Amino acid sequence: MTDPGEQEATAPVDRAGLQDGAVRGAAWTVIHTLISLPLAFVVNLVVARTLGISDYGRLAFLSSVMDVAGGIITLGFGTALIQFGSRYHASGRGDELRHLLSAAQGFRLLVAAPLLSLVVFLVADVDPQMLVLAIVFGILVPSAFDGASACLWIENKSAAGAKIALISSLASSAAVLAVVFTIGTPDAVWATRLVVGGASVALGLIPISPSYRRAVLQPRLPRGLPPGFWRFTIPTAIAGVIGGLVVSRSEIFFMTWLATPAAVGAFALAYGLASHIFAPAQAFIGPLVPAISSLREIDAGSLASAFRRTLRAGSTFVGVITAGAVAALALLVPVLYGHQYVSAAPLVVALGISSGLLVVATPVTAFVTSRLSAGELLRANIIALVVDVVLAVTLIPFIDVWGAVIANVGSAATRLLILMRREIELLDLTWRDVAGQSLPAVLGALVCVASWFIARTLGFGLLPAVVAALVGAVGMLALLRLTRSGLTPGDSASITRTFGARIQRFGRPLLSLVTQRREEG
Repeated sequence: MTDPGEQEATAPVDRAGLQDGAVRGAAWTVIHTLISLPLAFVVNLVVARTLGISDYGRLAFLSSVMDVAGGIITLGFGTALIQFGSRYHASGRGDELRHLLSAAQGFRLLVAAPLLSLVVFLVADVDPQMLVLAIVFGILVPSAFDGASACLWIENKSAAGAKIALISSLASSAAVLAVVFTIGTPDAVWATRLVVGGASVALGLIPISPSYRRAVLQPRLPRGLPPGFWRFTIPTAIAGVIGGLVVSRSEIFFMTWLATPAAVGAFALAYGLASHIFAPAQAFIGPLVPAISSLREIDAGSLASAFRRTLRAGSTFVGVITAGAVAALALLVPVLYGHQYVSAAPLVVALGISSGLLVVATPVTAFVTSRLSAGELLRANIIALVVDVVLAVTLIPFIDVWGAVIANVGSAATRLLILMRREIELLDLTWRDVAGQSLPAVLGALVCVASWFIARTLGFGLLPAVVAALVGAVGMLALLRLTRSGLTPGDSASITRTFGARIQRFGRPLLSLVTQRREEG
């Protein structure tokens, strides 16, 4: 007899269920962002000021090593699990999904984790104690429980994932502050983050369905996988590793060899601040992405509309944040972090625009992977990585940190354009249509640059930052109204329904400011 938990896990999913899960996920992701983002900002500020620019650069290098390592733990299994698993779960094929979960865990533990541990052992130049912590909590623990994280997306439980992320963020912040004040070394801060992050992965076992939990905890040899699984997984694995280098701060590796430690620290700080700025925009569109594979399975006719809406919403929020916050924060860098970081201020502007581009690209990537087009994703990532490497190696020796910035922006733009070209063709859209949906992001970048140069004439500090924020916000809202771009009334209504009544009363007037586009026919 099938137990209740198993029956619940294998029940087919309808479109209303997908929308409900995405709405709850968006709400909790926003809550997580509103709490963890300011906290992470403060913690990063304390760490940067305490360590100094050179040691902060070393912390960034060590973190980048584990970011790359963490991205290849599953060697494509993470993406493949979500793509195949979402289809199985949406159509009620629970037995096939449970077999897939167990086989994936077996591959992680028996193949991926040992190989990756060897790589980290050879690359990471840290004390033996720190190296043990890195391998155990950065590789082995995530490998043992990462299937639970995939299940959160497969079951459309992004709300539970956001709650876990919030717990992890609070615990990591407290632990890092304790370590930076007592030990005060970049290696110790790095190891602390790995321990908390690795342990948090196991929390994903709690909210997933019992039958899926048992499958995750019962690894088996990776046999009997569905047709096409390896054909999708292998190129996706390579694409994932390469793509991780493209969309991350991988330029730090080249800078470690070709630039000064201070330049590495400045780049790392600017990249981190740019990523923090766009966390709210990612919070709005991120929970919508996991539902795309299931939507393709049960309602493929609505994909074009979903693509336009996610692109439009992402571009609007990115444009507003770019215009109103990026230049203002850049002008506060020397005040907040000390004069030693003054060279990072203009970098925040450039990398902020680049980070916004990556947020806009998020739904595009999700649509590509939902078609199981691993080869297409691989080609785009390879070309973007070649652009990144050529620009970095060519420019960093001559223009130092700005060579890394140009490489970062160039590779992100290259990847987005390549992926966009094929996707709009399949969805029967035009470049003109896509340009119209993406216009707010372009406007935001232009306003950001203008507000930086206007406010920079006043120097650095609070007053120039306020001027930049006001110029950026007013300029962006005026351009949205002038060009009739931004959100449609339907977009605003969908976003408003995500939140409770009190937040709706506060959020509805703000959304009305960026709701300047007519409803699509």
